[in-house]
Amino acid sequence: MAIKNAVGNHRIRLMLELIVSGVLFSTLLMIFLTACRQNQGIEIERIDEANKLTIYTSHKEEVYRPIIREFEERTGIWVEVKTGGTNELLESIAKEQGRSEADLMFGGGVDSLEAYGDYFQSYVSKQQEALESTYASPDHKYVVFSKIPMVMIYNRKLVDPSESPMSWKALLSEAWQGEIAFANPERSGSAYTALVTLIQVMARDMPMEEVICRFTDNLEGQQCDSSGSVIQEVQNGNKCMGVVLEETIKKQLKNCPDIEMVYPEEGMSMLPDGCAILKHAPHPKNAACFMEFVIGEEVQRLLGDQLCRRSVRKDLAGAGATYELIYDMAYAQKNRTQILKKWREHMQE
Repeated sequence: MAIKNAVGNHRIRLMLELIVSGVLFSTLLMIFLTACRQNQGIEIERIDEANKLTIYTSHKEEVYRPIIREFEERTGIWVEVKTGGTNELLESIAKEQGRSEADLMFGGGVDSLEAYGDYFQSYVSKQQEALESTYASPDHKYVVFSKIPMVMIYNRKLVDPSESPMSWKALLSEAWQGEIAFANPERSGSAYTALVTLIQVMARDMPMEEVICRFTDNLEGQQCDSSGSVIQEVQNGNKCMGVVLEETIKKQLKNCPDIEMVYPEEGMSMLPDGCAILKHAPHPKNAACFMEFVIGEEVQRLLGDQLCRRSVRKDLAGAGATYELIYDMAYAQKNRTQILKKWREHMQE
């Protein structure tokens, strides 16, 4: 009986302690939440709705983060960012049917932006005369932000420099059969640009389907998930050569001592990406302000100095210039479905 009483008394004391602790915890929690609400109130007052901007971006953080941070500091506009793949974000915009909370799409190939042009509003930049017009939107649905050349790479341990792939035509040569790393153009925008470039270069010699047939035969049914995978395949010696964005390989050259980069002799095909303001954007003035900022001279200098990209400003475009093969965007957009269908068919053969 004494033991039962002792246990009972212990349980009673424990319950009292828990009650007291619970009351104390509840009191402290109320004080904490009150403080948080007060702080949130201060934050809401500091960031007025008029000083907000919501951006969808397919850029990597190393590209968009320093630009957005500088923009916020200079303008006092607070930027909310949603990231994703270009197609993913554009499809999301289409599904939202003008009800999106986003103001602006930052990134994505301009051929993709043009394909979704119905969801963007026209905007004529104040700096239009300072920009290259090669890939400009005919109805001002986007502004080109940067250009990224397509280049070839090879493993110098496996390939003698005198025999390195120097042209787009090399992709169809039997000498490279089974030795080419190439990303899936149905998933990779840059790979699709490279494929269309190859078709464009070979147009005088053979029709589109024959180009695709011969190229897929050379790949022996193998393709990579991304440009990054292409680099790894070549660096590891699984493949002798590949096709990637200049930006991607330049950022990884230090970690890829066996890789050499080559500019195709027919010319570099540029992958231009852009910036577009959504229709019914909640903060159109802020979106326009951001667009002017990213095509301004300071940010455009940053492209070449730190981000391994090419500027679209006439006064900066000469830096590191090499021969450019003008990419036929109209053809790429018009024939996209057919090209990818033929690609899929021949890869499955």
